[in-house]
Amino acid sequence: MQKNIAIIGAGITGCSLAHFLANTGWDVTLVESQDDIASGGSGNPVAAIYPKFMLNDKAYNDFMLKSFMFTTAWIDKSGLNKGDYRFNGAIEILEGAYAHKLEINLLGKMLEKEKFLSLIDKSMHKKYLIKKDSSGLFFHQGGWVNPIALCRHLTNHSNIKVITNQEIVSIEKLNDQWTLKTKDQKNFNAYHVAICNAANLHKFDLTQHLYTDAFRGQINWVNSTSFQMPSVVICDEGYLSPLIRDKHIFGATYAMNDFNKDLRISDTKKNIASIKEIHQGFHKHCLAQKKIAGRVAWRASPKDRKPYVGRVFNNQIFEKMRIRELAQADHLPWLENLYIASGFGSRGFTFAPYCSSVLANLINDNLSLEDKKTLNYTNPERYRLKKMSLKKVASQIFKV
Repeated sequence: MQKNIAIIGAGITGCSLAHFLANTGWDVTLVESQDDIASGGSGNPVAAIYPKFMLNDKAYNDFMLKSFMFTTAWIDKSGLNKGDYRFNGAIEILEGAYAHKLEINLLGKMLEKEKFLSLIDKSMHKKYLIKKDSSGLFFHQGGWVNPIALCRHLTNHSNIKVITNQEIVSIEKLNDQWTLKTKDQKNFNAYHVAICNAANLHKFDLTQHLYTDAFRGQINWVNSTSFQMPSVVICDEGYLSPLIRDKHIFGATYAMNDFNKDLRISDTKKNIASIKEIHQGFHKHCLAQKKIAGRVAWRASPKDRKPYVGRVFNNQIFEKMRIRELAQADHLPWLENLYIASGFGSRGFTFAPYCSSVLANLINDNLSLEDKKTLNYTNPERYRLKKMSLKKVASQIFKV
């Protein structure tokens, strides 16, 4: 196998995949349309990392838990500068009964559960400066990471070549090689390609059927204040970070298919309002500011909020196949040497490192049982198969 690959998109997904493949001997060309890596949704000053569970979706919760446990342990062992991340806990403010039900659902299946999460109690109210009547969950291994620092750390490898300011507009295969054509009429050739460019996935002919919604998110920040502030990430209607590089970051708004690039005063006001119940003194301080800095970025997510990770069909073969042929998982017409990792939404820094490791194992033909379960869950072709009433094969592309 020719171990060279071109990866489109240098956010957390592309950088993580490049890292995993470079460490297994691949020559990686990482192509980014912006002028630096981590310039899109991965370019915020901080990313909160904590698991966001649902009450009645076991498959999603299992995926969330695997991703969270992998990512926090991996970052901790990655050699990233200790000032660029901290996993000293994260709090999610929730209605009391809902938090208790989540705790019961999750802890019944977990070993060493007391090390993973706890219901918020009186001691936490005082320690983390939250309102006395607040309820919710404390995730002991939650925390935050500096996204740009992490992406730079991951791509600091002799096997990784980063090329910026090159927007890929088409992907074509000639014989056994892929050709990536840019807006500037340049070509890049590789035996393997991975598309990791979030909301732009549908712009290529081979993946135009993989629809995602683009969610505009605005965050804001103010410099350090004289207030005593929480030492961990706290999430309510919005989130508030501890002091990171002399900034307290808070937000974020979430607007579907809104492509306005400018900071909005209305969104700044929404972000300030979202932290009122987290820290009333800081909330009043933000209201009194004449100007507050911020940033706008977009995240992509499919309709079912499950990312696309894996392979896509060879469309020419797929269109000629009968439904009864497609009903057999081992007959599915996968396109060789083209891979997808996209659609992670607001949980990108929780999901993407884990999913990139799984995709690297697929590319290296070294899948574990858990990898196969994950790829069954994130199958990029699930919508096309379900539309043909092939729901079972859509979620069982690998035998487990």
